[in-house]
Amino acid sequence: MNANPERQSGSHDRSDFDLVNVGGIPFAVADLQQTVRWIVDRALSRRGGINVRFANAWNVALAGEDSAYKRLLVQPGCLNFPDGTPVVWFMRATQRAARRVRGPSVFREILKDSSREPLRHFLLGGSPRMLEALQHRMAVEYPAARVSGIFSPPFAPIDEAYIKACIEEVGRVESDIIWVGLGTPKQDFVGTEIAKSVNIPVLNVGAAFDFVAQTIPEAPRLVQNSGFEWLYRLLAEPRRLGRRYLYGNIRFLIVSVGYLLQRPLWSKGE
Repeated sequence: MNANPERQSGSHDRSDFDLVNVGGIPFAVADLQQTVRWIVDRALSRRGGINVRFANAWNVALAGEDSAYKRLLVQPGCLNFPDGTPVVWFMRATQRAARRVRGPSVFREILKDSSREPLRHFLLGGSPRMLEALQHRMAVEYPAARVSGIFSPPFAPIDEAYIKACIEEVGRVESDIIWVGLGTPKQDFVGTEIAKSVNIPVLNVGAAFDFVAQTIPEAPRLVQNSGFEWLYRLLAEPRRLGRRYLYGNIRFLIVSVGYLLQRPLWSKGE
């Protein structure tokens, strides 16, 4: 992580971090605490809108077969952290400092930090019932966290009207961070468009809402650190996640090994 934040003040590029390419997708090299501090500092300083993704093997697999999605993950105005042990394994082939940065853990750490940094959090995604449960758990576990607003978009494909509705809801209130929990790849498209319209970080955190709300079981910390959290989630939700983890992991290996054999992995702050 770059030790001189003034060097990139006002920009929203990725040069605060070393980047490692996995399957053609640039991932930032950082640990959990560095990531949390960087996000909080950026939210407080209003350095510009940016879409932060906590991407894993499934993201890389999808990008390998969808050029439009891949362009979304590599374009300026976004930053990808590795939320997935297989991605970190490939990163460590050339950058041993690479660490997993788990989206739900970032969500919890920043909420926990609310007593010291009074950020205003907007929650976008999930059902109204889940968002109600999430707010209840946040009030119990993180009483200092301030929720500026919530929005449960309709369960529908993304189109111009869908994105416009999300941007309008976010714009109704003053927030410091926008959390998006719509699942992959929907949250990446929506988060990117919201980031273009606001001056604050937009963070895509997938199942983090459900984990904190306790509507979906979260893997124990030992399993999270073992590299087999994907297996825990597959066993918990086999019908919904079967294709993602069985086909997705195979596709990830094909894409990542192919890229590794053709291109250098490491770059300095692309």
